[in-house]
Amino acid sequence: MISHHKGVFSQSEKEMSQLSIRRWTTKHVAKWLKEEGFCDYVDLLCNKHRLDGTSLLTLSEYDLRSPPLELKVLGDIKRLMVSLRKLQKQNLDVLEELGLPFDGHSPTGNTGHSVDWHGNGEQNRDCDNTDTAPVGEEYHQYTNGKYKQQTRRLDPEYWKTVLSSIYVVFVFGFTSFVMVIVHERVPDMRTYPPLPDIFLDSVPRIPWAFAMAEACGVILCNIWILVLLLHKHRSILLRRLCSLMGTVFMLRCITMFVTSLSVPGQHLQCSGKIYGDVWAKLHRAVSIWTGFGMSLTGVHTCGDYMFSGHTVVITMLNFFVTEYTPRSWHFIHTLSWVLNLFGIFFILAAHEHYSIDVFIAFYITTRLFLYYHTLANTRAYQQSRRARIWFPMFSFFECNVNGPVPNEYCWPFSKPTVLRRLIGMAVPPSYADLGKSAKDIFNKGYGFGLVKLDVKTKSSTGVEFKTSGSSNTDTSKVNGNLETKYKWAEYGLTFTEKWTTDNTLGTEICIEDQITKGLKLTFDTTFSPNTGKKSGKVKTAYKREYVNIGCDVDFDFAGPAIHGAAVAGYEGWLAGYQMTFDTAKSKMTQSNFAVGYKTGDFQLHTNINDGTEFGGSIYQKVNDKLETAVNLAWTAGSNSTRFGIAAKYQLDSSASICAKVNNSSLVGVGYTQTLRPGMKLVLSALVDGKSINAGGHKLGLGLELEA
Repeated sequence: MISHHKGVFSQSEKEMSQLSIRRWTTKHVAKWLKEEGFCDYVDLLCNKHRLDGTSLLTLSEYDLRSPPLELKVLGDIKRLMVSLRKLQKQNLDVLEELGLPFDGHSPTGNTGHSVDWHGNGEQNRDCDNTDTAPVGEEYHQYTNGKYKQQTRRLDPEYWKTVLSSIYVVFVFGFTSFVMVIVHERVPDMRTYPPLPDIFLDSVPRIPWAFAMAEACGVILCNIWILVLLLHKHRSILLRRLCSLMGTVFMLRCITMFVTSLSVPGQHLQCSGKIYGDVWAKLHRAVSIWTGFGMSLTGVHTCGDYMFSGHTVVITMLNFFVTEYTPRSWHFIHTLSWVLNLFGIFFILAAHEHYSIDVFIAFYITTRLFLYYHTLANTRAYQQSRRARIWFPMFSFFECNVNGPVPNEYCWPFSKPTVLRRLIGMAVPPSYADLGKSAKDIFNKGYGFGLVKLDVKTKSSTGVEFKTSGSSNTDTSKVNGNLETKYKWAEYGLTFTEKWTTDNTLGTEICIEDQITKGLKLTFDTTFSPNTGKKSGKVKTAYKREYVNIGCDVDFDFAGPAIHGAAVAGYEGWLAGYQMTFDTAKSKMTQSNFAVGYKTGDFQLHTNINDGTEFGGSIYQKVNDKLETAVNLAWTAGSNSTRFGIAAKYQLDSSASICAKVNNSSLVGVGYTQTLRPGMKLVLSALVDGKSINAGGHKLGLGLELEA
C-alpha cells in the first residue's frame, strides 16, 4: 500500500509553491509525488515518461487508465486524481493559458464562460465503450469508466468565410454571363421543337406555378437566415454554404454551356438573342445577377436548362436547414421538406425545365452535400492524400474543423440588455391592427343610415351563436348573417360556420398553439350555391414577444394571390410591412409600409401605401373618461387631403357619447347606453355641415343583445 503523508508544511514545499509550475522539472514532479504519497509511481512517471510540471497539470484519469501508463490499482488512480485536481485548481491561470479550462473534473472541461443553449435541450450522453475513448475526440472519463464528450471550441476563421463569400459572388456573376452567352445559342423553336418528356407531356402547364416555386425558395431562404443568425457556429455554416453553392453553380456553367437544349415549352417563345458587344452582354449579366435570376424580380432567361438552378437553391437550403437544426424540431424539418418537394413540383408544372434538368440538379446537389459533410465529419481528408488532391478547396476550408459541427445556439446580440428588452416586450399587433385605437374612436359607436340588430348567445355545450341583421334606410335593402362557432380547447381547434342572406356559405377551421407556441393556422372556404363560385384561403400567423408575422394564400385557378405582413416591435417602436403578390400576373400588386410608436396612453401611427397614399393617426387617452384621436391622409398626384378629429367621453359606467368631424364638414355623433346587462342601445346621427337645410342627413339605430 502507498502511505499518504500528512506533515508540517516543509521548507521545500514553500519553495515549490513559490516556483511556477511551468518551471517544474521532473525532479520537482518527483518531489511533489513523494509529498503526496505516491512514491511507487516516481520511477514510472518521472524517470520513464519524463513528466514535467506542464505535462503533469494536463494529466487526466483517461491518461492514467490508458496506455502507456495503464495504472491497475483503482484506489491509487482515484487518490492521484484528487491530488491532481487540487493542483489544477491552484493553477487555473496556467490552464487557461494552455487552452485547457478546468471544470472540477478534468482539465479539458468547459468553464461556463459563455452560456449556449442546445436546440434539443438534451445533455451529452455517455458512450457505450467503457475501455477506450474514441480516437481524436476530447473526452472526459467518469469514475465508472465511461466517457463524456467535451465541448470543442471551433475557430470561426472569419477570413475564410469572407473568401468563400467572394468565391460564390464571383461564381454567380460568371453564371449570369454564361447565361447571356447561352441565350444567344438557344436553338430555333421551329427547327428544334420541345423534346419528349413523360412528365411535361402528362401534366398540363400551370401558368403561376413557377412563381410559387420561387415563393417556396424565398420562404426556405428566410428560415435558413434565421437558423444561421441563431447558430453559434454561423461562420462555419455560411462558409460551407458558399463553397457548396459556388461549386454546384460552377458545374452548372459548364453543363449548360457545352450542350444547348431546345426549349421545354412553346409558351416560352424563346429565340436566339444577339447582344451588340461585350458591354451589352455585361450589362445584361449584371441585370440577371442583381435580380438573382428570379422571375419575381423581372428576370427572364432562355437556354439555361441543363441543369435547374432553382432546384439547386431550394434543395441546398433544405439540406442545410435540416442538417443544422436538432432532430427534435420536427415541424421545421417537415416544413422544409414540403417546401423543397413542392418547389420541385411547381418548377415542372410550370414547364420551365425538363424532368432530367430537375432530377440531375437534385442528385448533384444532394450528393455533393453528403460527400462534403461525410468527409468533414469523419476527417477522412486528413488521412487521405487523394482526398486533399481532389478536393483542395474543401481541405483548405475544413482543415481546422475537427469533427461534426454541434447544433448549439446563441443570440447574435453582443449586449445582454438588448436581449432582455426584446424578450420583455409585449407581442406587437398585426399589421391590420396598427393604429387600431384611433380607428376604434372613429368607427365604433356609429351606424349611420342603418337599423341594426345583433344577437349573441351561447349554449351549455359551448356552441356560440351570432345573428346579425340590418336594414339600409336609403335603399331599404335588408342584410343578415348567421354564425356558429365551436371551440375544442383541448386541441386548440375552432370550427366556424357562416351563412349570409346573399346565400353564401362559409366554413373556417382554425388551430392555434398546437404545432408550436404562437402559430395559428386557418383554413377558410366559401361556396355560393346560386352561382357555383368557390373560394379558399389558407392563413398563417405567428406571434412572439417582439414579432408578429402573417401570410395568407388565396386559391384561384387563374393563379393564387399571396398576402404577407410582418410587424416588429422594440421599446414601444413598431415597424411593419405588408405586400400582395399576384402569381397570375407575376407582379406585386400591393406594397405598404408603416411605422408607429405605442405607450399606455399614447399611440402614433404613419403609413405609406403603394408609394402614393400617405396617412397617419394619433391616439391619446387624456384620462379615464376621455379619449381623443386625429386622422390624416393624403394622396399623391391628386392633392386630395383628408383630415378628421374624434373623441369619446364616458358619461358613467353604463353610458358614453362620441363625436367626430372631418374636413368635408361631416359631423357625426353617437350615444351608447347599456340598458341592462347584455342589452345595449346605440343611437347615431350624421349631419352634413355644408348643407344643413338641404337634408340628406342620416340617423342610425342599433340594438345589441347578448346572453
